[in-house]
Amino acid sequence: MGREDGQHAVVIGASIAGMCAARVLSDHYAKVTVFERDDLPDQPANRSAVPQGRHVHLLMARGAAEFEGLFPGLLDDMVAAGVPVLENRPDCIHFGAAGHVLGTQATLRDEFTAYVPSRPHLEWQIRRRALAIPNVELVRRGIAQPRYDAAEERVTGVLLDADDASAIPADLVVDATGRGTRLPVWLEQWGFGRPTETTVDVGIGYATHQVHIPDGLIEEKVVVAGASHDQPLGLGMLFYEDGNWGLTTYGTAKVPPPQNFSEMCALADQLLPAHISAAVRKGEPIGDVAFHKYPTSRWRRYDKMDRFPTGIIPFGDAVVSFNPTFGQGMTMSSIQAGNLREVLRSGDPDIAGKLSQATAKTTWPVWMMTAIGDLSLHNATGEAQWWYRPVGDLFDQFLGAAETDPVLAEWFLRRFSLLDSLWMVPSASLIGRTIRHNARLWWTEKRAASRSRRDRDRVPSR
Repeated sequence: MGREDGQHAVVIGASIAGMCAARVLSDHYAKVTVFERDDLPDQPANRSAVPQGRHVHLLMARGAAEFEGLFPGLLDDMVAAGVPVLENRPDCIHFGAAGHVLGTQATLRDEFTAYVPSRPHLEWQIRRRALAIPNVELVRRGIAQPRYDAAEERVTGVLLDADDASAIPADLVVDATGRGTRLPVWLEQWGFGRPTETTVDVGIGYATHQVHIPDGLIEEKVVVAGASHDQPLGLGMLFYEDGNWGLTTYGTAKVPPPQNFSEMCALADQLLPAHISAAVRKGEPIGDVAFHKYPTSRWRRYDKMDRFPTGIIPFGDAVVSFNPTFGQGMTMSSIQAGNLREVLRSGDPDIAGKLSQATAKTTWPVWMMTAIGDLSLHNATGEAQWWYRPVGDLFDQFLGAAETDPVLAEWFLRRFSLLDSLWMVPSASLIGRTIRHNARLWWTEKRAASRSRRDRDRVPSR
């Protein structure tokens, strides 16, 4: 299929997801117009419309590969701009999950290579590439709503103002407006009803400081200490292209995060190895603390709707927004872009239906993984299947074994990064390895305790 497939596609929102959608659409439509009301800086910078952008964002290895497929040369250009690369050495990462520090003493395999751009830098790199495509145009203004033809049950464009005279015709409209999308409202107005929603009330509160830490104090480039059932606070540190660290602390289940740099340092003392927390205390905070709240993970189930208008598709966080402490949102948007590319290449006229099915297929295993983690390990509230708790307990055992077994640690990191598969399901051999590992530890601890009791009994009384 070529660009003669359609004449005009419109993307509402110049987010990372919106720019990825524009890139894919540019291969199938003669013209792609992106509407964005926010100011878009010419250099990497935080945007008011992206309040979460000031907080730590982790680009998963899978996401790096997907973005490179959409924008060839992106990764090399990021490295040339100073973006750190997580080399395949065990001293580059400190990773804690659900109260366990994974044993990363072994070198990770080559294809695990990860890149560590800040959110503003990655967004800028993607945006400038998308807008450099000849048939992609940016229009700096918002839209009032899509233009809907009730007789044809089709969206035929967008309205810049409330009246029909402002209509911009389009063969396809992409809603990439994020979590605050109004598409469910519009669908209800058009007679289709709202999509059902699956939610998890995670109650996340963020506090982030940019920190300059003197060179040579930390070998690691990625430092993660996740929250657990007994410790509702977590912490993430990433070394970025400007030579500074992003230090994000957070609380789960509505527990407030640290409110200032001193409290962040105190949390680092609790959660991190001594050499890292000491380096944080020697760091110089830059600017003010940035705060942000993320109350609810939300999946709008467009794939379950009986009827849906043609001519419009939801995209990115407008469909599903994941708990950001898992760091998978940007990567899932890149996977959605891959889904859109495959649907358009197939030539199927039911673009919305096929895309919603494909997105549901790639969303389900990741949503399930994060929901189990939140509901069983992070004290979140929401609808839970009966098997979430036992699966969460089993993974707690798996992560306990991964503290000292690099093979299990690498398997978890690769699956958590969505690299090998979207399914976090260990094989029978890995489950057996976990059981044997934990049994050996239990037996060793029992024998040590027994020897200690015997030694105490031999001490003569006075």
